[in-house]
Amino acid sequence: MLRRLLQRFAQLDRSTRCVLWAGLLARLIVMPFAAHSDLMTTYWDAHLVLFHEKFPGGFQALLRCFHAGYLWLLTPVLPSVDSLWMQQAGDLLVNPFLSTQGWFSFVSQPHIYRTLFLFKLPYLLADLACVYLLYRLGSDREKSRLMIGVWWLNPILLFATYIFGRHEVFALFFVLLSVYLLKRGSWRGGLFAVGVAIAIRYYAILLLPFYVLSLQPAWRKRLQGLTIALAPWLIVNLAAWAVIGVAPARGLINLPHDNYLLSMKFEIAEWDNVYVFPLVYLLLVIYRLYDRQYGWRSVPRYSLMALLLLFATSYTGQSPQYWTWFIPFLAIEVAEDRRLLPLHVAQVLCLAVYGFIGGRSTAGYLFASLTPDFFWGLPSPVELISRFASPEMVISLARTAFSAVTLWMVYLVSRRMRAASLVDFDAGGAT
Repeated sequence: MLRRLLQRFAQLDRSTRCVLWAGLLARLIVMPFAAHSDLMTTYWDAHLVLFHEKFPGGFQALLRCFHAGYLWLLTPVLPSVDSLWMQQAGDLLVNPFLSTQGWFSFVSQPHIYRTLFLFKLPYLLADLACVYLLYRLGSDREKSRLMIGVWWLNPILLFATYIFGRHEVFALFFVLLSVYLLKRGSWRGGLFAVGVAIAIRYYAILLLPFYVLSLQPAWRKRLQGLTIALAPWLIVNLAAWAVIGVAPARGLINLPHDNYLLSMKFEIAEWDNVYVFPLVYLLLVIYRLYDRQYGWRSVPRYSLMALLLLFATSYTGQSPQYWTWFIPFLAIEVAEDRRLLPLHVAQVLCLAVYGFIGGRSTAGYLFASLTPDFFWGLPSPVELISRFASPEMVISLARTAFSAVTLWMVYLVSRRMRAASLVDFDAGGAT
């Protein structure tokens, strides 16, 4: 397998190899030095599963089990359990990384660089698997190179995965795998793969209507596809309920993040609101319902529009990992419409400013392992901006610009999709 991959790498053109080397170097540079407390919390939960038999019942149960298994493999090469985890809290089952002191203590430990690098290594492997899928999705070398470049050199992905330290790339791999399988003609395999993505990260449920409605015009087939896509999620919940008596789906109830989808609204009267994202999302689903264009190509386009609408109208707070959700579909679509590329660059610049909303936790704290006292004391961008202007105004203006650019991208994708639909319709009428 490794020999085959190396042979394929050698067959790539020089510019693609340069892109791969540049992206790999950037990842290897930041992997040992940067981390958010979210990464530490992920492995804290894994350590509870592994050493305290506290089996996960939350909505990320599958990810926690995976990290617990990987942590077990790492145990011989990590510092002792007592020094790595137990000193962080008086109560051994309380997450110490809910406080900045627990974060500071962890990154001040000996061997922290090796620990952080090993913690992120599975993310790098999943990331490389995504690159391989994008390479196979390209219809020619130029398009493959462009898709790989949008993914592999993407600052959002680099920041969220290797600096912030989030595991979104696992779900993104299965999303890409689903598109790849659909292109290969395996619609059942594609639906099952997106179902695994849903079981890993529930946001992928937003993509399901476009998968089901785009692939088959017959409702019997659509219901069959819906069953296949929901099977992994059902299996995970039933297994968790059988083992610990609690289904992970229960963790979604009253989750504060649920309100992100409802953050933009029009108030008509008391107890009478129109929520913007549900409105535009349902309109898109209805449009897909009446669209007569079927096939795998519709899936990434509709999915991209849905996720762009999500980020144009919803709050994401201090969670940059959410921004990675649309990148797989964007990489695929950029290969067909390069006008999206400069617009995505504008998105990145806007999100860089919007990310200041996280304060020090998304700034100097991320690199505290290098010199804890220095980076812990660095003022956040918000503190610096406040000397000259209102930070809320600056961040909100960046957010406004991001929404404008994002909505324009939705328009470009929809116009291109509409043009393709008209061509297909004319061709069908001509025959």
